[in-house]
Amino acid sequence: MQRVEQDLFPLRIELVELYGACLGMSEDQRVLVLKEWGEKAGSSTAKMQQITIDMMLREVPHYRNTIGSLIKYEAQKLELTANELYDVIDVLDRSINDVVYFFSVPFVRHDKEQLAFSQQMVVELSVPVVSITDDIAVLPLIGTMNEERSRVLHERALSDASRLQIKHLIIDLSGVQTIDTFVAQQLFNLLDSLALLGVKGTVSGISPIIAQTLVHLGLDFGRIGSYASLKRALAVIQTS
Repeated sequence: MQRVEQDLFPLRIELVELYGACLGMSEDQRVLVLKEWGEKAGSSTAKMQQITIDMMLREVPHYRNTIGSLIKYEAQKLELTANELYDVIDVLDRSINDVVYFFSVPFVRHDKEQLAFSQQMVVELSVPVVSITDDIAVLPLIGTMNEERSRVLHERALSDASRLQIKHLIIDLSGVQTIDTFVAQQLFNLLDSLALLGVKGTVSGISPIIAQTLVHLGLDFGRIGSYASLKRALAVIQTS
């Protein structure tokens, strides 16, 4: 934590100086300067793994109270009127509010990028192609299929099938609780694409519930070969 404090110290000094400079700026100039500073400082700080936006926001009252007290002290020395003091405090408040906004935007953007990256990693890891023999591989599916996962599934399956130079790919649905028209159509598309690569696609893990759903939807896996279990699918392929 001491290292973090050392990294933030120059930033805090810079911010205090910026607040002071803003008191003598026009409204347009002040907003422009604070926006540039917020983008730069927010972007660099967001990349510090030990720093969170709430940690930074907790510092805001300290700037407001400390700088406000200094302004009050100087106002008394300069014998400013109540209206003049109000105008200065108003500029300080608006400057602090703008800093909070402009500084937070890069943090939010960074968090969204990290979340999207993490979600992509989870999706990619959830569609592994596992090599069983030199000619056979298995693609076990677990959980719920959606559009993004289906896209990654299609890309990864084709890429891995080509890389592994397999002849058979078994898509195992044992971990999939439900299936709908969209998922079934994506599987058909994948199996057709695999056929163009010379890879025979087979589906295993067809549970009674999924079988009933397929019948209800009017879908037929008969043309591609489907089996109730992965064990059965492997046995048939290896003896064919």
